[in-house]
Amino acid sequence: MAVGLTLYDVLGIPKDATTDDVRKAYKTKALETHPDKLELTASDRERRAAEGKFRNVCDAFQVLSDPTKRKAYDDRIQRAQMNKKAWDDEREKRTREREEWARQAKERSEARMKERAQLYENIRKVKEEKEMYAKMVEQFYQELRDRNPEWEIRRQEVLKVKSHFFM
Repeated sequence: MAVGLTLYDVLGIPKDATTDDVRKAYKTKALETHPDKLELTASDRERRAAEGKFRNVCDAFQVLSDPTKRKAYDDRIQRAQMNKKAWDDEREKRTREREEWARQAKERSEARMKERAQLYENIRKVKEEKEMYAKMVEQFYQELRDRNPEWEIRRQEVLKVKSHFFM
């Protein structure tokens, strides 16, 4: 039997079909699918396929024509559908949880990226301020040296002493 087909589908009848409807559908399907209906030139593969279909029709009739077997079959189908619904619900729940986790992870990542960008911007600003202050200090010292040339002479002497001391 093909996956997803029920015995009702094999015989082509509704689930509320009577026993007479099952018998009539069986006779019709048996005549349609019987392997002896094949032409003599049919391949072994075609014969095996026809035998399989005919076997499915016979199995469907055996189950659906007996009220006890039919009830048990209907119960199994109902349980399988409930299990499928439970699995589908669980899969849907997990999918929603994964999507929520991915959304939160994306938000966290974007927040970290913004923080890093802000940190790099702050570092850039601090470097610019440092360069600006260094230029201001250098300009201030240059003005002092221009006004008091002896300061530059003293500075040079101190640098000479330091260089001899540290060597």
